[in-house]
Amino acid sequence: MSIKKIAEMTGASPSTVGRVLSNPNHRCSSEKMRERILQAAREINYVPNEAARNLKTGCPSKKEVYYINILLTRMTHEENDPFFSEVVRLVEIEIRRNNCIILNAWHRTEFSDDRFCLSEDMDAVVNEMFDESKRRSDGLIIIGKCCTKGLKALKRREKNIVSINRNSTNYEVDEVLCDGRKIAMTAIEYLVKLGHSKIGYVGDCHNETRFAGYQSAVSRFNPESDIDYIFDTTANEEHGIRAMEYFSNLSDPPTAIYCANDILAIGMLKAMNRRGKRFYAPSVISSDDIAEAQYTKPMLTTISLPKDEMARFALILLLDRIAGGHKNISRFEMEGTLMIRESVRPINELNEPEYYI
Repeated sequence: MSIKKIAEMTGASPSTVGRVLSNPNHRCSSEKMRERILQAAREINYVPNEAARNLKTGCPSKKEVYYINILLTRMTHEENDPFFSEVVRLVEIEIRRNNCIILNAWHRTEFSDDRFCLSEDMDAVVNEMFDESKRRSDGLIIIGKCCTKGLKALKRREKNIVSINRNSTNYEVDEVLCDGRKIAMTAIEYLVKLGHSKIGYVGDCHNETRFAGYQSAVSRFNPESDIDYIFDTTANEEHGIRAMEYFSNLSDPPTAIYCANDILAIGMLKAMNRRGKRFYAPSVISSDDIAEAQYTKPMLTTISLPKDEMARFALILLLDRIAGGHKNISRFEMEGTLMIRESVRPINELNEPEYYI
């Protein structure tokens, strides 16, 4: 299927379609249009020109054409996680750039649900996915946390697997990792440096490395930290709003809050705006550095994850394993970068910024 076909499906020009599919940094006039283009490419199993020509003519090429599956464990078709949406887009571009073909893109949140994995037959879940596939794949990219039982079941059906994540697979499969524990500790250390000792947490608390990093850092700096400062929730904007309402009703709320995801922090900032700056307005720091984080007011202080490098190295690892370049489980660990913006203030700073988005 061609760029022209995708242009017809979406109403975009062929040149716009080409730029979106080849350039991870290209910005459409409409973000919805970019997503429509990417979705259309997934639906028709878009094949890069060189790969398409090689498949059609049977001519040899400098690069082998491989079929790649993608498993997304943190987002459904109906509800997207902005961080993983950005990672998926970058992975898809890297796959096409390497003249490979996306065979399936599965959205299966049960793989990140430890309680579901423990109670269900994960071999049956995996077999159902692979048996419904059009053909055999050459490799699998897992994007997001995956339970150990699910990983073992996937390994019984696919020998070439790489994971992109903030929670390590503990050497079950090749992985590109930005360690969630280190991310959280960097955030907490920055808050402590600015004088904060009463620090809250918003995010998933179940087998989650960012929560473990928060606990470790807070216990070191404030052994008597209040358990009421922890708000256990999944990542979306509405839950960030609820977290802000919860902390506002505490008799002695935290002066700063670490959110495991930017989208939770954005929800908290929106809640502050609704209440007005005369009310409770803690410092807020998070992690991911999604696109929206740069357009909040105040701008969101966050730990930026190197999403483009994570996608690129994941393809390097996967293609090398497919080609027989390495046999042992390998890990690329990437470092997050603290992006100091406006949503975090020193404890003794009296002037509060206006919170609005």
